[in-house]
Amino acid sequence: MSFPIVPEWTNAGILPPNDPINPTNRERSPYKLEAGHFVQRFGTSPQRQKIVKGLLAFRHYLYGIGIIKGFQWLDGSFVENIEQIEQRNPKDIDVVTFFELPKGFHSQEDFLEKHSKMLDRGWLKNSFSVDSFCVQIDSPHRYNLIENATYWYSVWSHRRSGQWKGFLEIPLSPEKDESVCKNLLPIDCERRNVS
Repeated sequence: MSFPIVPEWTNAGILPPNDPINPTNRERSPYKLEAGHFVQRFGTSPQRQKIVKGLLAFRHYLYGIGIIKGFQWLDGSFVENIEQIEQRNPKDIDVVTFFELPKGFHSQEDFLEKHSKMLDRGWLKNSFSVDSFCVQIDSPHRYNLIENATYWYSVWSHRRSGQWKGFLEIPLSPEKDESVCKNLLPIDCERRNVS
């Protein structure tokens, strides 16, 4: 699968939401990229590398509980040039995981009852430096999926000030994440035993 290049930050320190020269072009936010490209593009400082390491550990946690199909939308100050905008480091990364229910579970409720930590945003933020949300994409309630996708798109396509901006999408891929941990990060990926 080939992904378009993620544009550079604008002078305002954000990803452009679309191509200003061709605003109806399909190459727009959310910008799709592989985990390796994400690490290379956004893991540019020790603080950012720490957050990337947490994101990869979070993804490893998801794979460990059976979530291996889907994708994540990434946003927040981490995908902005927050160092320029607010003269500070990013504190975490905002993540919405759109996932297929693992085999053996009949509903999202059954799955989340067994893996309730997936909904504990405080624990996830402390454990992985991610502000996490989740949406089941293979739900029989398609209207809820459309409603959730529309909600997250509208929230993440704007800064709190109302300024329109872009965000990212990365597919879930245990194999590619393993390669990233082995080959791209100047810091070791750690496996966090969480249950």
